[in-house]
Order: sequence, then structure tokens, then C-alpha cells
Amino acid sequence: METLALFIVMAIFSLFVLLLYLTPTLMAVKHQHQYKAWIITLNLTIGWTLLGWLFVLIWSTRK
Repeated sequence: METLALFIVMAIFSLFVLLLYLTPTLMAVKHQHQYKAWIITLNLTIGWTLLGWLFVLIWSTRK
């Protein structure tokens, strides 16, 4: 039972981290950003760095 609980907690945490990582992509797609293909590409390639993720996040909020 303890193993199952740990697995569920880890799965929820992993989903949260993935959604946080993909926030710029989700925002660009939702708002039909003009450069959404570039935002998605950059989010997947340099989004793992804090500066890259912040750059893409800010870009996804601009028109």
C-alpha cells in the first residue's frame, strides 16, 4: 500500500512539473499567438534552462 501511495504522489508531482514546464506552450496555443510554432520549439529545446523558460514565457504573453 505504501508503494502505491508513493507512486500516486510521484505521478501527481510529475504531472504538475510537466504542466509548469509547458505553460508557455499552452499559453501560446490558447491565445493563438502569431509565433506559436517558434514558442513551442524554443520551449521544448531551451525551456529546461531558467532563462530560456522565462524568455519563452514572456514572449508567449506578448502579442
